Amino acid sequence: MLRAAVADLRQEALFNFGEMTAVKLTAVLGQLLDHSELPGRYLETVRAVFAEPDGYDTVYETFEEPGAVLVLPREPGAGRTFTAHALLADLHQRTGARVGPLSFGSTGRFPLRYLPREENAGYLLELPADEEAFAVSSDFGAMLYDIQRVLRKCSSRLIVLTMPEQWQRIRGDAPPGVVPELGFPESAKVAQAWLAAEAPDFDAARWLADARIADLLKGQSPSDALQTVGLILKAEQAKTPVEKSEADPDGFNAKVLNVVRARTAWREELLTWHTKPGRTSFERNFLLVASLFRNATVAHVYVQTAELCRRFKQPVTLDGQEEPGVVELVAEIEAELDPTYDTIDFGRPGWDDAVLSYFWIDRPMARQTFLTWMAEAPTTKTNEFLESFTKDERLLLANRVGAFAVRWATRHRKADPLEGIVSAWRRDDDLWKAATDLVSAAALHPTMGRFIHELLLRWSKSKDNAALRKLAVDVCAGEFGRRYTGKALLRLGHAAGSADPGVQESLRAAVRTIWSDPSARENLFASITQWCAPGSDRLVSGRRSFAALATLASGEDGDGVPVLLPGASEDGEFQASVEDLSIGWSALLSSGDDEEDPANALNLWMDTAHRRPELRPLVFSVLRGALSAPDPELARSLRHRLHDLLYAWQPFPAPDAEPGRVRLRHELTDLLSHDRSRAVAKYHPRTAGRAPETV
Repeated sequence: MLRAAVADLRQEALFNFGEMTAVKLTAVLGQLLDHSELPGRYLETVRAVFAEPDGYDTVYETFEEPGAVLVLPREPGAGRTFTAHALLADLHQRTGARVGPLSFGSTGRFPLRYLPREENAGYLLELPADEEAFAVSSDFGAMLYDIQRVLRKCSSRLIVLTMPEQWQRIRGDAPPGVVPELGFPESAKVAQAWLAAEAPDFDAARWLADARIADLLKGQSPSDALQTVGLILKAEQAKTPVEKSEADPDGFNAKVLNVVRARTAWREELLTWHTKPGRTSFERNFLLVASLFRNATVAHVYVQTAELCRRFKQPVTLDGQEEPGVVELVAEIEAELDPTYDTIDFGRPGWDDAVLSYFWIDRPMARQTFLTWMAEAPTTKTNEFLESFTKDERLLLANRVGAFAVRWATRHRKADPLEGIVSAWRRDDDLWKAATDLVSAAALHPTMGRFIHELLLRWSKSKDNAALRKLAVDVCAGEFGRRYTGKALLRLGHAAGSADPGVQESLRAAVRTIWSDPSARENLFASITQWCAPGSDRLVSGRRSFAALATLASGEDGDGVPVLLPGASEDGEFQASVEDLSIGWSALLSSGDDEEDPANALNLWMDTAHRRPELRPLVFSVLRGALSAPDPELARSLRHRLHDLLYAWQPFPAPDAEPGRVRLRHELTDLLSHDRSRAVAKYHPRTAGRAPETV
């Protein structure tokens, strides 16, 4: 089980989900994305593969002290997240502490009052990278004194991840010693630890002692060292036999050479293959498709090769025996055909990724056509020769295609492949979820995250492609929104300008996700109030966002209070003002008659007023305020809508009418009539005296 967990973790770290089954991918991403506490199995796996850098033991002793705060100002990819997880894993193992990530909050200032007060815990706080309209406050370093004091009271600790330039800006007046003297992981030790954990029967020492492998590893980052580990394992596990000789009886030298060539993307070997006399475009396309469709059956590869040829305006037919057959093509691309599963195995480590890279560099004029075909390939459910793709087969292909697109986008800082996939997969629920999961995972990835955050910001502003906006909102509705609440709010603010129904529907889930973070509520509701204001160009978004909260009740017992009312929150938490609640209700009542949200919200609020008499004045004040529109026509429309909804909540006469509910409805409608008479009086003042007004 540990070996399997290590293999999964390595694939996660390399963002290489193409070798996993769809079922396993769901489990891995579920563990990766949906937790507030690091799972025990994950912590065990981290400790099994962690290569301790110089100074680690001393740093851990410091970290174990109650109230300890450690700051790791390092670039992503330098092992900072893994080192932090190793410290948390040791803390959990030795003290039984609960360990997990913290959300930074929705503003540039970390909300100290929302720091958990749990006894004996360890937390990891990653500071969001500074960007447009969002930056960590410059006094964060000074705040660490207060954070230490709170943590000390409950015997807890905190690790802060930041980048060197950010820490340089915010470190002023920080407590002494918060940045520990800690070395960087040695790449050879990283490789040795992973090989020992994932393949304990494997002769790792022989590989690492080879001068060529040692030279490869020298100076590599931990993520690069993992790439080399994967190539070594692939070379050892390849089904395709390597050439042997008297000087190399077991083929070890040939395997080492394969790993070395893989680190240079097999460029010379691929050039030789592509320039072989007589090489055909059908063969080149077969190699390209086989490399992309890792683990797909060769029949699917064959059919998709013909489709790619057609996209390139190269007419082919698979009827009869005019084109070369599968067996011939597999031999021509120097691969092996698995006789049991009919899948293609190249044998050479890293060959398939190298083929894709070679094509991209070699054929710039064909890139756009290739991207369009690649994005649409997983949408194919049937073909003219084969049985239908199963759901798992399509998801496996989607994982491979999607992971390739994400890695390519982040490596080259170009979003073309990824944006094409998002657009092509929008109409397929399974593929859309796969795209959302992959981008969400990339947004939380230690090395990919920063670029993906930039993409999500750009997509949230897209006016030409609603699919990009929708994906940005869907990602904000997941762990990204919980972990980077301030960034999510910024992106939702841009996306809220879209009138696309899909974007608006996704906005609802995102709003509820962000509301779950108490530190984000004030900023979130301020944004919603602005969207709901009269004359706003984001009224539809504001209405949907307000409805998402107005229809949300606290608790799970069926008698919960609307989360926007005081009885739903703990003392000291954000409370919306009556004026702002009325603005939201006014927007909600102005929606179309066919929408269910206004009725659902009113039912919840009136039920609360009926059950909780102490909240009745507040509910009535909010609903009365919602009708005070300056435009008489709008005020009349809102009043009629509210009256209709109130009658639907408790009609009378009715066989099952409850007297208390009927009286409550009459009480509110009488107040609304009173408000209307006052409004009319302003426009048509009476000459005769009036009786004193009462409420």
